[in-house]
Amino acid sequence: MGSVLHFLLPAPFPRLKFPSSFSSSSHTKTLILSPTAARKTPRGFGSTISSQKSKNRKQKKRLDLIDDDEEDDEDEDERDDDAGTIPEVVTNRMMQRMGLSVGIPLGIGLLFFPFFYYLKVAVKLDVPNWIPLLVSFFFFGASLLGVSYGIVSASWDPLREGSVLGWNEARRNWPVFWQSLRRGEDKK
Repeated sequence: MGSVLHFLLPAPFPRLKFPSSFSSSSHTKTLILSPTAARKTPRGFGSTISSQKSKNRKQKKRLDLIDDDEEDDEDEDERDDDAGTIPEVVTNRMMQRMGLSVGIPLGIGLLFFPFFYYLKVAVKLDVPNWIPLLVSFFFFGASLLGVSYGIVSASWDPLREGSVLGWNEARRNWPVFWQSLRRGEDKK
């Protein structure tokens, strides 16, 4: 039975011959590859030395973290993390406004396609092709602008709801929004 299923066994590694130098010589070296050597080679792009160094660094960090001042460090980290996060109430408010300011123009823009089709097929009205293109460009552009308006029209104060359209909040938040974009460009 072993001779019948011999094709299922792994093939032995072949002996590879490489020239000892790039000059024309008749001497060759034989390189023998073993299955254990193939398994021990690093996978991916990193070398084994750098992975060992990173493991050692992680272990040192873990040992350094066990300290008497651990509670003080955690309190400082929590304050630093809270400084850059948006409260969940404000995030939900932004998402609701973005849903409306993107969804309404997008829905209107999508409803114009069947409307122009109806005008052309059922009513037999010859509508020039540039009119649906212009209308869809306008409404899809408005929905794209609605993303930004949904963010800046929401009240960024967690305790204050803000107005229905959010115009006062938008006037207050636009300068902050542009400054944050400019700071992001300066870092690059």
